[in-house]
Formats: sequence, C-alpha cells, structure tokens
Amino acid sequence: MSHQYWSIRLAEAAELESLLALVRSLPGERYQGASSNYWQWRYLNDAGFGAAVVAAVHDGQLIGVQPVSFFDWRWGEASLTGAMYTGVLTHPDHRRKGVFRSLIDASNELATQRGAHFCMTLPNDASLPGFLKFGDWVYPGCIPTWLKVLDGGKLLAAKIGPMGRLVGWIPNLLFAKQSRPRNNGGVIEIEAVSRVPADLDGISDQFARLAGGCMIRRTAAYWNWRHSGPLSAYRTLIAKKSGRLVGAICTTSQPRMGVEVGLIVDVVAEEPHELRSLIAAAEIDFTRQGCAVTTCQSTSLVLNEALRAEGYRLPPRAIMPKQFHFVYRPTGVPGWSREPAAMNDWHLTFGDSDNV
Repeated sequence: MSHQYWSIRLAEAAELESLLALVRSLPGERYQGASSNYWQWRYLNDAGFGAAVVAAVHDGQLIGVQPVSFFDWRWGEASLTGAMYTGVLTHPDHRRKGVFRSLIDASNELATQRGAHFCMTLPNDASLPGFLKFGDWVYPGCIPTWLKVLDGGKLLAAKIGPMGRLVGWIPNLLFAKQSRPRNNGGVIEIEAVSRVPADLDGISDQFARLAGGCMIRRTAAYWNWRHSGPLSAYRTLIAKKSGRLVGAICTTSQPRMGVEVGLIVDVVAEEPHELRSLIAAAEIDFTRQGCAVTTCQSTSLVLNEALRAEGYRLPPRAIMPKQFHFVYRPTGVPGWSREPAAMNDWHLTFGDSDNV
C-alpha cells in the first residue's frame, strides 16, 4: 500500500538501527526510547508482549513508525483484546505530508485484522488534534491526576524559601485522611518485592470486577515485564493477609515542581480496604524516600474513592506539570455489550502510558 512517495509495511527486527536513527532525528530529549535496550524490552521482547511496528519507508529508510501493542483486557467478566498505540514518530523532514495519517490508518487496519475490539492511545497536546481530526476517534477527556501533599514544609520551601517550612502544616491539613479503612478480618502485611508471584492473576481478575472499567489484565507475567524489567525504575509492594496475596502496588519517583514527587504507577487489590492499605503503604515509602508530594492517575470510581479517603485531591489542571489525554477507536470487531464512552467506563493509570 503506497502513500505518495513512501510505502507502509511492518518494520523488521533487523531494522533496529534505522529505527534508532529515526528516533535520534527528533529535536530535544522528548522521547525516551533512543536506545536499543528500550526497543528490545518494549517492542521486540519474547515475554509475550511484543509489538508490531507499522513503518513508513522511503528510499529504504524508516521515516515514520507507529508501534502497536496487543494486550488482553477485561471489562468486568468480559475478555477483550485492545490495541495500544505508543511512541508514534515522524522524521522532521517528512512532517505535514500525511505520514502520520497513513501510519494511523494502517495501524487501524492491522488492529482489525488481528481481532482487537478497539484501539487506544494517550496522546500529548501536540498529537491530540490529529486524532480528533480523523473523526473516528472518541475523546472522553484528560485523565484525572490526583495529588496529595506529604510534606508541606518541604514543598513550600522549594517555592518561597525557608519561610515555607514555618507554614508547611497548612497544606498538610488540607490533605489529611478522611477516614480509617475498615479492618475486614486480618492484619495486612506489606512487603517490597522484585517480582510478583503468579497469584496476582486471580487478584487482577477480581480487581477488574471491583473496578468495573475496561482495563489491561494485570497478570503476574504482565506486571513483571512492565514494572520489573531490567530497565525498570519502579518499586513494587505487595499486600498479604494471613500469608495470602491480596494486592500489589507499583511506584516510582521523579523530580518535579522543585521537589521529589512520588507516582503511584499501578495498583490492584481484591477489596477497597486493601486498596487503601496499599496506597497508605506507598505513601510511607514515598516519605522515606524524601518525597514531598505524591500523585496517582485514576479513572475508575473505586480507586477514586480510595484516593479521596486517603486524603488525595483533584487539583486544577493548570498546576499539574504533565497531562495525559485519552482517545480510543472501536474497530467494529464484535464482543462489546456496549461502548465504554465515559471516562469512568475505563480503568487507566500512569502504568498505561510510556511517558511516566
């Protein structure tokens, strides 16, 4: 299938150097995948989560790529296949000529051929208008990002100097827990691990029913590939009750807003009170690491309520340094009982993005 002076096909693993040359042609440091190790892990892996890389080719060189990853999704009890578009790239010399559109059109065809029920992606501010212009992508909105101040003195000192520590108690009060979690029979024990056990498969399925939204099935294999790989900067805490696994939470931290900020990347749990216990454990861990603020993306009602009860708030978008839009496109493959048109019909966290 040809489009003007380029052709569209799937990239091959042997073209990795051409792909990396394309990545390095981008101005600045906005794209993290400028190493062969990243592409080997993210798209060319043999862990069962490899991707197809749709490529635009001109004179034997890649001038644009759109990786398409296929994941198992759950929507309550229903099993679905979703195609995730990540890391779309177009060489600066070939922009505004239709390369981006041809990559997306070809990816849409590929997703349908492989039986995906929908395509989804989390575009940045620059890419969002392109998806909206296509006309067949649904935009539920910007993914809400919850925030909690852990150390008001440290946060204010970074903004207004030493005097900030004297009034740091004020933001601390604004983010106090609303209630104590119910104790549903047994003490919850928290443990840091490098890999999660296979028992997480059942926890993930229970959490899908609890959360109610359309979500990637967070199996142990998926979690260990996505959050515990050799390039991972993440930390996983698991929760056990009487020796039995009941949940897991993945975190990381980054310097933002002049302070170290903790990010809750992913979380699954059997019950709401276990969800709250994991969030509280992550908060303790962040405090030990010197974080002044913690954040978490959430679109599902059960996670929203757990975050609110633990003292998190939804701040104005203007003060958040990074926003994550969400768009999806039904492929027409049968299998949905209805279309998940509202944001709360989905379960999306930082862990669903490559840009954390």
